[in-house]
Amino acid sequence: MIPTWQHSSPTRTRGAWPVWVALAALWLMTLAEQYWIYAVLFLAWAVYDLATGESHFIQRVTRRHEPVTYWLVVSTWILLTVLWLIYPSG
Repeated sequence: MIPTWQHSSPTRTRGAWPVWVALAALWLMTLAEQYWIYAVLFLAWAVYDLATGESHFIQRVTRRHEPVTYWLVVSTWILLTVLWLIYPSG
């Protein structure tokens, strides 16, 4: 039997269109060689993780239960933000 995942999220009511818009913008920025968008994404992930106390990278990690892993992930997002701003074209 395949498990079904049920998510109770306030974003489920508005549909998936924000995801589609964000993906389209990401592709357009990449095709236009505007790689700084990745710095914005990494920064957004870091801010979100700091605000919620949890991160979702491969699996969910929380500041409370896995503090070392949590801070390693958040620090990585921040470092990647800085690197993408300093070296935007790789």
